[in-house]
Amino acid sequence: MEYARIDVDAHIQEPPDCWTSRMSRAKWGDRIPHTEWFDPSVDDGMMRLPYLIEHHERMERWVIDGKPTLPFPSICQAVMPDRETLPSRWEDVPPSVYRARERLEAMDRDGISAAVLYPNVTGPSADAFAGLDPEFEADCVRAYNDFLSEELLGHDRERFVALTVVPYSGIERTVAEVVHNRERGHGGVIMTSAPHQRGLPYFNDTYWDPLWSVCQEMDHPVHFHGSGGAAKMRLDLMPDTGARRGRALMGSVGFNLQGQYMSNFLFSGVFERFPGLTFVIAETGLGWVPYVLEACDHEWERNRLWKHGLERKPSEVFRDRVYVDFWYEKHGLKNWEFIGADRIMWESDFPHPTSLWPESAKHVEESLAGVPEEARQMILVDNARKVYKL
Repeated sequence: MEYARIDVDAHIQEPPDCWTSRMSRAKWGDRIPHTEWFDPSVDDGMMRLPYLIEHHERMERWVIDGKPTLPFPSICQAVMPDRETLPSRWEDVPPSVYRARERLEAMDRDGISAAVLYPNVTGPSADAFAGLDPEFEADCVRAYNDFLSEELLGHDRERFVALTVVPYSGIERTVAEVVHNRERGHGGVIMTSAPHQRGLPYFNDTYWDPLWSVCQEMDHPVHFHGSGGAAKMRLDLMPDTGARRGRALMGSVGFNLQGQYMSNFLFSGVFERFPGLTFVIAETGLGWVPYVLEACDHEWERNRLWKHGLERKPSEVFRDRVYVDFWYEKHGLKNWEFIGADRIMWESDFPHPTSLWPESAKHVEESLAGVPEEARQMILVDNARKVYKL
């Protein structure tokens, strides 16, 4: 297949039967992730968006293990008629958000040849089930991964790339899920960037070595998405900001976190122990990369870390083992030579509110103005084909 542009960060919305049709009701009952109706005017501790309460008396929301999570059926403003309001009930969710055939039609409309899929309800960092009892967590994770294998890869393996979500209740389970889904055709694995915030070891701990080892052996990239679930490194949003400012804040403050977890990773020793391990940093943009690499290199030199187990400069390790995604930036792309054209990939963030759909081509031309054709080809196609073996 010929690829024109590959979207390395799009989101697939899990449909209501994602879990209910794949998990035993006799075993789990109403703990199974599902949607239910609620009154948005009642304060039950859930996040509230004022314009939703104003316009809707009853809404559907997602419930996991008996507890409300998302207070709306889907995050998909980019494909709603006004590109602003969220759907209040499942029947208002456009099929392109969750169904393979309609998603391909939306991709064709935007000139996208293939898409790498991140979850919604499962959490962009794939940690919505972390901390639940181990067997229930494992069943929820397997149901989502099976949904990807059956509904997306089963429809078109050349145009959809599935990313495995993992259970965190034991490294053996984690590794087994990765191997199982790699055999089913998945193209990578998503991991939280701050496992220690969930009572797990830091990612530099040898506890994670079996995961790094199997991913290296299979040439299977590990993905961090946005903040990577590192919520405790994020300041609380200002109160009473209103829906628009709140949405803008949520879409921008997370871009200040990846520098922290990537710096941690570059100094962790993981890349030294597993020199063939590949990481992809999604939905973070590029602007942070130069200052983080420059700062890390400076501290590496001042502290003579080459004498203490870290033989290579952090920037050299990054340029050898890490890929980073962008979608709307112009200033970030001015640093493409410093970062390396072979380290950058493009995304659309479909169907989230910051998505460029269906005008991606226009934004791509603005962002890549002045970038030579060979570098453009790497950024838009070749790097993704290499990482995901398309």
